[in-house]
Amino acid sequence: MVVLAVGASLAPTPAEAAPSLGWSAPAAFDFGRTPSAVSCASESLCVAVDNKGHAFSTSDPTSSNPFWSEAEIDHGEALTAVSCAPSGLCVAVDGHGHAFASPDPGSGAWSATTIPNGGKALTGVSCPTASLCVAVDEEGDVATSTSPASGAWTLASSHPGHHLTAVSCSSQTLCVAIDSTGNVLSSVNPAGGAAAWSPQRVDPGELLGVSCSAAGPCVAVDSTGDALASIDPAASAATWSLTPIDGERLTGVSCASSGLCVAVDGRGEALASDDPAAPIPAWSASSADSAPLAGVSCLPGGLCMAVDTAGRSLAARVPAPGATTLTPTEVTAASATLAGAVDPNDAVLGACRFEYGTGGAGGAYNQSLPCSVLPAATGGVQDVSAQLTELSPNTAYHYRIRASSPQGAGIGADEAFTTATSSQVPLVHPNPSITGTPASGQTLTCHPGLPAGASAQLTYAWLRDLIPIAGATGSSYGVKGQDTGHHLQCQVTATDGGGSFTAKSAFVTIPVGGVPASAGETSVGKAAFRSGQLRVPIVCSTQASGGCEVVLRLTVVETLSGGRIVAIAARSKRSAHKSAAAVRHRTVTLASVRVHLARGTHRTVVAALNATGRRLLAAMRRFTAYVYVSGTVIGVIEAQLAQQLVALSSSPRGASTHAARRR
Repeated sequence: MVVLAVGASLAPTPAEAAPSLGWSAPAAFDFGRTPSAVSCASESLCVAVDNKGHAFSTSDPTSSNPFWSEAEIDHGEALTAVSCAPSGLCVAVDGHGHAFASPDPGSGAWSATTIPNGGKALTGVSCPTASLCVAVDEEGDVATSTSPASGAWTLASSHPGHHLTAVSCSSQTLCVAIDSTGNVLSSVNPAGGAAAWSPQRVDPGELLGVSCSAAGPCVAVDSTGDALASIDPAASAATWSLTPIDGERLTGVSCASSGLCVAVDGRGEALASDDPAAPIPAWSASSADSAPLAGVSCLPGGLCMAVDTAGRSLAARVPAPGATTLTPTEVTAASATLAGAVDPNDAVLGACRFEYGTGGAGGAYNQSLPCSVLPAATGGVQDVSAQLTELSPNTAYHYRIRASSPQGAGIGADEAFTTATSSQVPLVHPNPSITGTPASGQTLTCHPGLPAGASAQLTYAWLRDLIPIAGATGSSYGVKGQDTGHHLQCQVTATDGGGSFTAKSAFVTIPVGGVPASAGETSVGKAAFRSGQLRVPIVCSTQASGGCEVVLRLTVVETLSGGRIVAIAARSKRSAHKSAAAVRHRTVTLASVRVHLARGTHRTVVAALNATGRRLLAAMRRFTAYVYVSGTVIGVIEAQLAQQLVALSSSPRGASTHAARRR
């Protein structure tokens, strides 16, 4: 089945094209001869072959004028194709059924082997690993080798009537070959014989190049400037989309595992796409060369190497990542959730980190924290965050986001924040909740959940996976299509004469296509205290892919007058006493524990009183404390899970627990 991508009033929105490539000036390396193909194993090895039997290798393809070493490996014969596995093993083929292999092309040593296809002209070769190479010829034969370095080849299948022009294997279990009459032959078992290869007519013209990536679709190009893409090329009824991208004969295509695909033509043009299988794919054109391009090879770091028919090489890179620092989503006396946005620009990122330090904007960055998730190469602009803990209260901090790829680093602007004052106790504590239908196009309402009779100035914010949604600052929010598959919260800040307090609601999951995206969040049961131990039952979410990291903490507030403790309570209260200025409050941790729970498991987490807790309980006999539970909510999202009051008693029968707010 071939689907032609055409515009219509109800057609989906066109995909954004890949960043336009900036090409280096062509550098001559094959004087008087014509290169026919190029393949790069890494950013330190590219190999090209020509029509006179020469192989060229360079260890500095990223240079503006790379040095190519030359070796004559097939005297006077035309080498038609070359493929280099990620390990560095390279195999070239010629027009008389010969294959040439080298585990170290830079040394100039190549071993020759005759493929058992009767001396027919080989037209393509692909080596996804050092233990599999597949070659095709002009009369429909497919040959394979599980030990190409040793020269052992087997004629795997024959397809008379198919003039095969190229082959590409994304792995040992997926290969696609193309022919001169618009057919593709696909196999999940390349060495399994003729029955293991399934032919399918997908194009009315001549297919000239094909490339399959491990993380993306297979893309083929033809003689009339069309690109064909399939995400299921090995299916019994594979779907191939056809998109006109050029008015010129396309001579080759290469798709990196990052998702970036680049096609080249006979006019020196290069066309790039990071989503060639989109409903309406977009390809960006760049003028690379004045001579026809003979081949191209792209790597996941965003480097593409091309050769032209004038014996020259040229290279291009995608731009460095884009990085934007965002306002932190939550700041407390001891923690902050840092936020940013990153556009990898079609390259696999080497790192994504938040750099931070104390002081206002413009100060030094002496520490860093990795992003919670490394953005995907072709995902466009993606929100990222990181949880910063163990901060000092009432202290200024600043941070920025940095994302790097082989092309360079993208650095966001500096963002400053100040942690809260730990001794300030707000009078009003909101307990937000959300009502409404969690579906695209529906409206959700945030209820602040203030105590009865309380009055305060309220401000709202809506969050998507802990990242603030720009402009969403009202008590209601209209769910958008981009929210599907994500978790929404509302955040309420209540301010009155006693100060401010900010709290977030529980997560609301927006289903994708009517199917819930999660099976529930991590849940916390009722805390209990007995015999010097705090016990809290916890069920880890079944959607916490790496299990749940959970922190349990038991605290009280000591009220001191001078150096003497005059009261112990779960939370400090303002005193109306004349000498209140001499009274101070101190938060004391009585017990704490950090545990890891496997996904979906139920466990009662136990924390024993520390020395301070045992001393206070022996002196006071009975008092009330706060239990704080924080950790993994769902997926990799972390937040406060529960907040409960618990009564501590030195009597084994005097323990009790009070229900309290959750998040």
